[in-house]
Amino acid sequence: MNTIKTKYQSVLKVFLMLVLLSPLKVLAQQEPLYTQYMFNAMSVNPAITGVDETLNMTLLSRLQWAGMDGAPETYSFAAQTPFTNLDMGIGLSLVADNVGPVKNYYFNFNYAYRLQVTNTMKLSFGIKAGIYNYYVGLDGLLLDGASNDPSFQGQIERKMQPNVGAGVYLYDDKFYAGFSVPRMIANRLDNSEMESGGNVFAQVSQHYYIMAGYTFDIDKQWKLRPSFINKMVSGAPPSTDLAVQGIYKDTYWLGASYRFGDAVAILANMKINSELFIGYSYDFTLSELSTFNKGSHEIVISYSYSGLLDKLGRTKPIR
Repeated sequence: MNTIKTKYQSVLKVFLMLVLLSPLKVLAQQEPLYTQYMFNAMSVNPAITGVDETLNMTLLSRLQWAGMDGAPETYSFAAQTPFTNLDMGIGLSLVADNVGPVKNYYFNFNYAYRLQVTNTMKLSFGIKAGIYNYYVGLDGLLLDGASNDPSFQGQIERKMQPNVGAGVYLYDDKFYAGFSVPRMIANRLDNSEMESGGNVFAQVSQHYYIMAGYTFDIDKQWKLRPSFINKMVSGAPPSTDLAVQGIYKDTYWLGASYRFGDAVAILANMKINSELFIGYSYDFTLSELSTFNKGSHEIVISYSYSGLLDKLGRTKPIR
């Protein structure tokens, strides 16, 4: 079994190398993947910035396909705060997303402006601007016997590109729905066109997200919250997550999610106190990769502080 696994990992590395070196336009899901997207939603929709009416900081760590060499690893930090008297929110995010020899780093600044559309519902418009740093090196593709081969050493490509994004978000205390394009600029990552038909080496493409959810009151202690998120990018099939979470006393969350054709996950979250929130999810891989990995782990830690905003005289939040 170990021999088969090692052979598969070697084949995977060679495949990655061929893709990275081939004169083709590389199109795939290029934004980081999150199972607990509902607790890290600002990363994909800037219109969500500041809607929770607290100064919030969130850390998230995701280890995908544990046990497989070169598997994706994502680490993110986000901070946001509302300015209620000005009907706006600001935030920033830092993300490191690594897949084998490919290392992506994102820095974004978010701004959102909110309109009251009914007594309880608001509509938020958001924009983001930042920098995307793309790095590919062959050091992570060293195979048996290749450690002394100069062609497997050093950097292939390093690029720093601008990025802008936008989104809208409609919400009240039970319902939310949003649409966003967190990456609006289709940046080329190669320095020159290849000779084969003028195709580009690789390109970062626009991504489109649709999300929605609703919270049902079961009784005074229990709530049920179904939600979904759909991700679309040119050249790749849509990726859809469906999730259902039970909430007990607004303190404990337990749920499950299904990513079509890819994974089933369990989610467990807890509010430690009025400021600290933690969560964990585990993905069971359903694809052919299930034989070669031990699932995916994701941890989220969120800290919210409302004291400063209370001192500034914020209004009562609707969410």
